[in-house]
Amino acid sequence: MIIKSIEIEKFRAFEDVSFTLGKRITAISGRNATQKTTVLGMLGQPFTISSKDHPMYGCKTIDGYNFRSQFKEKFKVSPAHDVIGGHKWKLILHNGVYEQDYYSVESIARRQAGHEPTLRFWNAESRARGAGYVQLPVYFLSLSRLFPIGETGKTQSIPSTLTQEELNYCIAHYRTILSIQNINGDPSVGIEKAVASKTFAGVSDDTHDIFTNSAGEGNITRIILAVLSFKRLKEQYGRDYKGGILLIDELDATLYGFSQTKLVEYLRNAAGEYKIQIVFTTHSPIILKCVNKFQRRERQSRGIYLPSFAYDSSIVYLEPRYDREGNRTIMPLNISTSSELSGVLNDIDLAIPTGGKKVKIYCEDVRAISFLQYILSETLDINLDLYMSFVDINLGWTNYVQLAEKKVPEFRDNMIVLDGDVPSASGYRSKVQAINEAGNFLFLPLVIEKSIFELLKDHAAFFRFQTDFSRVPAFTYDVCFNNWPLSVNDYSTNDLKHWYAQAEAALGDQDILFAFWCGEHHNEMVTFVEQFVDLFNLLAERNDVDPLPPNTLISGDEGSGVDNLE
Repeated sequence: MIIKSIEIEKFRAFEDVSFTLGKRITAISGRNATQKTTVLGMLGQPFTISSKDHPMYGCKTIDGYNFRSQFKEKFKVSPAHDVIGGHKWKLILHNGVYEQDYYSVESIARRQAGHEPTLRFWNAESRARGAGYVQLPVYFLSLSRLFPIGETGKTQSIPSTLTQEELNYCIAHYRTILSIQNINGDPSVGIEKAVASKTFAGVSDDTHDIFTNSAGEGNITRIILAVLSFKRLKEQYGRDYKGGILLIDELDATLYGFSQTKLVEYLRNAAGEYKIQIVFTTHSPIILKCVNKFQRRERQSRGIYLPSFAYDSSIVYLEPRYDREGNRTIMPLNISTSSELSGVLNDIDLAIPTGGKKVKIYCEDVRAISFLQYILSETLDINLDLYMSFVDINLGWTNYVQLAEKKVPEFRDNMIVLDGDVPSASGYRSKVQAINEAGNFLFLPLVIEKSIFELLKDHAAFFRFQTDFSRVPAFTYDVCFNNWPLSVNDYSTNDLKHWYAQAEAALGDQDILFAFWCGEHHNEMVTFVEQFVDLFNLLAERNDVDPLPPNTLISGDEGSGVDNLE
């Protein structure tokens, strides 16, 4: 929306690093002392409404701040370590935000007569007064309770300027985020202001008022008032309002899990509706998982090959790293998949990585697994290992159904792919209801040994196989069926398994057999893979892991199936 990415040449523990932001919301996460708040300051530094010619000049937020992020709010300067000239970064901007598609900042000396020079941040390409700051509203909001409840006597109340519509908006979202079922009487919103611009906001009703609001209630109220401040600008200034930036430090402060999720949902919707790019810091796994769910859903609907700045939601993890001399640097990492997020959560907790969670795929035997892996690899343009894991436990179909009937989570939340002859098996009719209720069963489009035997028994089909697929000239029709001269129905399952093992050994690669069957049954193959993708994505949503992205099915010529292996 406003900032595409940030490129940091140098700033304390950052050195030649970059990361992208989401168009709506970006979560900045990391352990303590990884410069999360500093990143917010770097993002907000170039934005302000300082030009007297700007239509919004002089506008303030509902709680009384100018739309600019103050240096002292976000940067703590160390005289010993923050050397003038030791900071430089660049914001890459979306089209139409500024006269250039970037804005560069560096640290320079602030000189005052009779005083030692102090550090300030300024436009790296101009020393002119004002230096072409980006004229967009920005609000830096820190969510710690800025003064104890017992010190309310030292504060002053700010008269509320909310319209009735704004009050209704505020109360409705306040109740939704905090799950407050009822408010007595006619509620109102109040604001307390203390020294040094410390502010607290809260809701008053017939049973409590702003002075008895919890820190969580106050933080939610302040966030909603911040959003309302941008909403006012959008409605009052129309086309002159090009959007704004809301920076929130410690979004999860004082909030329990349910409210954290509802708050992220609210901010994402508000960002889109009121053209606000919202960036916040957090340690909360709940918030990170919520943002990651938005990422997965968007990539599932829009695809995974867009530029990273084109997506609405982003997670940036600030990871500490050490070189061989023990020097500590911070590496920002853009996170988008559930497996990447799993690694981040382990790193926050300093836990040994356990690997990302994936949907597991169960089949009746290893040959079925091999066929499934082959057909998916040949028809889906993805790395299967990033999304799923295949488990070989060699159970029969009735065993899988029994486990699903007992509601064993492992066999309800993962995919079970049974052989193609199960629907015609004895006893299937008595189990079909349980299979349908479980909702995680799928059937292969063939019975591997039987279907391939039957296909190759046809002389015309065998001729095509021998001409276009087989690499073993001596593997003739008579050799193929030397011990099996009868039709497929004259042999038992074990007979067909023995035949298949002999054919596989003679050819040296069972994928040749898989490729031939797929080439002869293109429509069945495509239909099965489409069903697989639909079911996989349903289970991915259930397991809160990455779905298969759209448009991954490789197109091929009708009737030819996958390419042969020549």
